[in-house]
Amino acid sequence: MLSESDLALVNALQVWPRAPWTAVATSLGVRSAEAVARRWDRLSTRGDAWTTAYFRALSTGGCIALVTARCRPGTKEQVAATLAEDSCCISADITAGTQDLLLTIAAQDLEALNQYLFQHVEQVPGLIATTTALATRFYSEGANWRLHALGASAHAALDPGFGQQSTQSTPFGSLDRKLAGLLSADGRTSYAQLAEESGTSEATARRRITAMLRSRVLALRCEVAAPLVGLPVTATLRGRVAAFDLDRVGAGLAGLAPVRMCAAVTGEHNLVATVWLPSISAVQQFEQVATRNFPALVVHDTLVNLRTVKRMGRLLDHSGRATGFVPMRAWSHQSEG
Repeated sequence: MLSESDLALVNALQVWPRAPWTAVATSLGVRSAEAVARRWDRLSTRGDAWTTAYFRALSTGGCIALVTARCRPGTKEQVAATLAEDSCCISADITAGTQDLLLTIAAQDLEALNQYLFQHVEQVPGLIATTTALATRFYSEGANWRLHALGASAHAALDPGFGQQSTQSTPFGSLDRKLAGLLSADGRTSYAQLAEESGTSEATARRRITAMLRSRVLALRCEVAAPLVGLPVTATLRGRVAAFDLDRVGAGLAGLAPVRMCAAVTGEHNLVATVWLPSISAVQQFEQVATRNFPALVVHDTLVNLRTVKRMGRLLDHSGRATGFVPMRAWSHQSEG
């Protein structure tokens, strides 16, 4: 388990992953910014926590698919490990329930998704069948989830002010993909290093990243090993809501504290929510809360993670710690700017 001070540090970087260490130290009530930086180095080196960046596919013309899969007995660990090494499979979970695997796939468009599923996913030895649901709207995602280890005043002091989406159109090109790729490996990479590795100036790197964040094309997040914060159980609820009520229920469900991700999707289940919970018994407790608060929601099934193999590009061990990184493939076809 992480200490209270480490929880507060992770929470500070959840609010703003690129916050200067001086601002983080102030929010934590610590005098030494250098000491805070050393604590973060220790956490990130051990894989306890890390920062990353990713393109919001629905904002860039791409698509996100939630793919459930069934495997032959004794093969799901290997199937999951094989798919986790691929850059298009950005997350992979081994699950208990009606399905063996839950995969999150990022693709440039529907044609690219179809090719990837047919040429890669469905060709993996041991895989029997897949079902694909396309995300049409995200009500919440991991970048919005918080530990709530800090007070509201600390949150406000750290907030970079990117919550309001810019109304200006932001051209999206090869430089942006390079910068986003570098930030996906480490969301705190300095502007000097970003400029050097992308072949541009610090001012341009700062300007392009700020523009992508303001237009919500790019998202930054601070991740943490779930078991180390007392939330070892991950579950994904799949349910259905009448189309006219979907946005209301989806937005409401996303506001519940355990919810990491909530999305409207195509298919038999049109609402999906992933939650982090303290125990197995809390799974049904959450279902009760969700259906009591939102009677229009009918939960069809719940997939409980036996193991998260990969989360947003990070390979995880059995303790939830990051052990490696597979760069997430950019999925924009837009003209370069």
